[in-house]
Amino acid sequence: MKQLGIVVATLFFVGSCTYERPTKSGSNGKTCEIMVVAEKADFQSAMGDSLKAFFMQSQMWLNQFEPLFTLVNITPTAFNQSEMFKHMRNMIILQRSSENTGDSTHFTIRRDVWSSNQVVAEFTITDKNKFFPLFKEKQKLIMGAFYTAERIRMKRVFKSTENVKISELLMKKFGFRLTCPDGFRITVNKPEVVALNLEAKDYGQNILISTYPYTAESFKQSDILKHRNTIAQKYVQGSIDSSYMTTETLLPPESREVNFAGMYAIETRGLWKLVGDFMGGPFQNYVFLNKETGNIVMIDVFLYSPRKPKRDLMMQLEGIAYSIDFAKREITKATKP
Repeated sequence: MKQLGIVVATLFFVGSCTYERPTKSGSNGKTCEIMVVAEKADFQSAMGDSLKAFFMQSQMWLNQFEPLFTLVNITPTAFNQSEMFKHMRNMIILQRSSENTGDSTHFTIRRDVWSSNQVVAEFTITDKNKFFPLFKEKQKLIMGAFYTAERIRMKRVFKSTENVKISELLMKKFGFRLTCPDGFRITVNKPEVVALNLEAKDYGQNILISTYPYTAESFKQSDILKHRNTIAQKYVQGSIDSSYMTTETLLPPESREVNFAGMYAIETRGLWKLVGDFMGGPFQNYVFLNKETGNIVMIDVFLYSPRKPKRDLMMQLEGIAYSIDFAKREITKATKP
């Protein structure tokens, strides 16, 4: 599970960054897209191959191949001639320095250079052979910065169309809000469980929120999956009688410690299936301790999108999960309870 480890380990470091209110215009670009500003010869060389191998490695738990990020190459000339390119959200710049300036190989990462919620990673190199160790050293930092920017963008976009009814329900029931956009509806509203669903033509996005007493086993994967399956069997049924959702075990899920909006949490990624039916897809699950109530909270997001791209839709669900906002609570550095 190499890919998940790369992202999660980096996000635990980068995810605690705070961002000020934007004062510049918003950044552009498709979800999980990186613009690489480099000469075509450099992008098509071993340097470009290193970028592609890392950022375009397969996204796990989508039950089909999709890259973590999509890379688009723009030449420095085209970049300098168009203001549009300078407002792309995720950017890597490969810049050559003159050989007569000595060894000026270096790396910088900057935020909000030309627009808000923008991350620009810049490599200045004299000898291309020195790029490879430098990129290997910085690649996880860059990945985490880009990934965090994607989640922040999702929250800001959804905030403009927030479903206030859902926010108020979650605040009253659990003591926190999630920024769900219009289109999501409440399908289950029980004392300890709320289910949300957005049904579109080609896909269905789902959020299952539950709370239960904390025990010493609460952060173990076995306990997490046991509770997930219990709730799913009861509240997520298929179209065929007696069919219900459970966790796929042929490809075992993977769990990691993460910084979840400033809180210690266990993230579990895997695949779900319907028992007695033929549906399935990816899920992400977050378990953390609500210190105000002393109970465990589980936020489970899952997607059904047969034969269609899933990466961006799961990124949307992840952004909603990370939009969690507690009333009258200051989010501090993540610490294990």
